[in-house]
Amino acid sequence: QRQLEELALNWKSRLPPRSSLAMIVLDHTDMKVRGWVGSVDINDDSRFSHVDMISAIRSPGSVLKPFIYGLAMDEGLIHPASLLQDVPRRTGDYRPGNFDSGFHGPVSMSEALVRSLNLPAVQVLEAYGPKKFAGMLRNAGLPLLLPAGAQPNLSLILGGAGARLADIAAAYSAFARQGRAGKLRLKPDDPLLERPLLSPGSAWIIRRILASEAQPLPDSALAQVVPLAIKTGTSYGYRDAWAIGLNARYVIGVWTGRPDGTPVAGQFGFASAVPVLNQVNNLLQSRSALDEARLPRDPRPASVSRGVICWPGGQSLPDGDSNCRRRLATWLLEGSQPPTLLLPEQEGIRGIHFPIWLDNSGKRVAADCPQAQEKSVDVWPLPLEPWLPQAERRSARIPPASATCPPLGQTFPAPLLLSGIRQGAVIKRLPGESRVSLPLLVSGSEGPRWWFLNGEPLNVQGRMYTLQLVNAGDYQLLVMDEAGQVATVDFTLQ
Repeated sequence: QRQLEELALNWKSRLPPRSSLAMIVLDHTDMKVRGWVGSVDINDDSRFSHVDMISAIRSPGSVLKPFIYGLAMDEGLIHPASLLQDVPRRTGDYRPGNFDSGFHGPVSMSEALVRSLNLPAVQVLEAYGPKKFAGMLRNAGLPLLLPAGAQPNLSLILGGAGARLADIAAAYSAFARQGRAGKLRLKPDDPLLERPLLSPGSAWIIRRILASEAQPLPDSALAQVVPLAIKTGTSYGYRDAWAIGLNARYVIGVWTGRPDGTPVAGQFGFASAVPVLNQVNNLLQSRSALDEARLPRDPRPASVSRGVICWPGGQSLPDGDSNCRRRLATWLLEGSQPPTLLLPEQEGIRGIHFPIWLDNSGKRVAADCPQAQEKSVDVWPLPLEPWLPQAERRSARIPPASATCPPLGQTFPAPLLLSGIRQGAVIKRLPGESRVSLPLLVSGSEGPRWWFLNGEPLNVQGRMYTLQLVNAGDYQLLVMDEAGQVATVDFTLQ
């Protein structure tokens, strides 16, 4: 406790004006709280230091993402290598983006968690159910506080509800306690209470991913004492910066920001809270070989095994199968290989598995044509097309139709094309001009289109748009249509 208080005072001069700092340390083996620093300096009124920010209700940003991935694994919706879609989404008026702007296309669950991508987390929460997610966390001691009358929705996973650092740190103990979230013990005679949140296997996998051990290794090469696992978070408007860490013995929770809720430009979890967390972790490191030998071990549960799956289907396929477009090694829970999670508005009843019939020349024909042979082709989800090599897109994967005996009723949407600027272009201003105008045109598909610049929606839905740019830098322009197709281009303005 004294070391943490001293550490807080040392950080005071490095914090922005009126900002505070909170730190909590608990021993996850017995849930005893070992350190509780609610403000940076209890005597500094300019930093609202009478407010205990460990008990304060704040937006948790991204620190809830490990829970939705763990719960979805237990539900059989995903595994760590599941193909998720980091593409623009519209759910009513809700249009989430990423912290770093832009979109990344096909990502695995473990990559999405490590990079803290927003769209894959929203995709998984939509499949799992926001109300069920909030209920599971509340039952485990982590209530998410919403405005009066509001119902849990997809914004929960990006910080759209209030939570307390004390509750968050206690819930994170589940990743080190075989999936059981313990209750904080503040007094010596407090009983050890815990509630189930995750399965032991799911908790183990998520903790290993957060500790940069997503790649499955043989038990002989797997660290028995888990390295530091970290999850960061940043709330809307840079109001809160979070870092939650798990080492072999302790849960460390760090928050920094302004207690009055004023935004602090440039403050985010990785830059503001992680350096503090690393210093706390260094304080807690074992001082001797004997102490090191006494650290809790974390063996692989019997429910976790190693496997190899294929994209885009998400399941194992034999060597040489043409539907295995990319192989990924992964941990599996109970040997389960859920198929790729799809979004309801993106795919028809066939999903990504296309049954087709081919003639002797390899062209698509109707099922009742002479010599027609049935074949199943796995294609990537349609919104991922802009991020795929040409050979992986549907136009290349699905053979052309036969002219003599064409298939009936199998039409594919015309590809969405963005013209007026090419991928990787470097644009320079005309002499004496501060502004650049780029006339752009979208072709293919019907209905409204939605335009995004660096992940931010533009106020236009038509086929033509003139983009006005002033600031130099890297840009990503993206257009989406009603079918979920996406056209994107990255360019630089000098």
